[in-house]
Amino acid sequence: MRDFIFGIMGGTALLMYGVNMMGSGLERASGRVMKKILSIFTGRVWSAFMAGTFLTALVQSSTAVTVLTVGFVNAGLMKLPQAVGIIYGANIGTTITAQLMSASYSFNLTDYALPVLSVGFIINLTFKNKTIKSFGEALMGFGMMFLGLKILNLGVPFMSKSDTLKYFFRTYASIPTIGIFLGALATALVHSSSATVGLVMVLGEAGLIDLTSAVCIMLGDNIGTCITAQLASLTGNINARRTAWAHTLYNMIGVIIVAFILPWFVNMIQGATLHFSKSTDISVQIANSHTIFNVLSAVIFLPITKYYVKFIEFVVPN
Repeated sequence: MRDFIFGIMGGTALLMYGVNMMGSGLERASGRVMKKILSIFTGRVWSAFMAGTFLTALVQSSTAVTVLTVGFVNAGLMKLPQAVGIIYGANIGTTITAQLMSASYSFNLTDYALPVLSVGFIINLTFKNKTIKSFGEALMGFGMMFLGLKILNLGVPFMSKSDTLKYFFRTYASIPTIGIFLGALATALVHSSSATVGLVMVLGEAGLIDLTSAVCIMLGDNIGTCITAQLASLTGNINARRTAWAHTLYNMIGVIIVAFILPWFVNMIQGATLHFSKSTDISVQIANSHTIFNVLSAVIFLPITKYYVKFIEFVVPN
């Protein structure tokens, strides 16, 4: 029991720290490129959307891209419609991390956690170039993320046999509103939706939650991740606050829509995963639910961005 508790605490810490370290390392390694792309390729909503998707996939941190966007809007370097386009794309780009985590179950990527961590440490220690050192830091974060998942997975047999844990998750997490609240709270506390999704995958692999409960927690993740942009906008001007609220309301509206069609959405995830991935693994389904939710949200909002911006200006007046 003691080893299990320490494993859960240490594995969770490594997972969260690894995700943050990977994101910050990639952000520093590509900082100049990221700022240049944001300032050049965001003239229209569609180009801003593509830039947001690419940059977030590159740095693996929607929080970093969103906060940077709030800063650009606050400085008058970007208008609200372009910022909204970046937010659409950032939500999609950040789902790459969840896909990598799900691949660790299919291809045993966690077995390479320590070699990747070692290579990253050597690069960070050896090279003096800041960009290369930051890339080494990102590799270390990548290795820590998978090492954390590996340690957490060691506790899966214990969790799957625990009647207390089964009762708790099946009684409470199975209620959609509670699942969404738990996801939002956890992500708001750790400031990383990717880390929370990784924990949900572990719970799914242990058989403690089904796909419906996992999807509810994932929906909450998308709300909880908005807290950082809100904090960044507190000292900004009206346009910075509008950008933060555009991010928050965008995710909340998407969550509300999916909550109303939850059984259909879950069936769609299962069917799409079986068709394209040829898999019934719940970790793959959870990662796909995260990606598909954000893609569908962007598909719905992109054609009506002009009206959504007017709505935000109405909700957050001068």
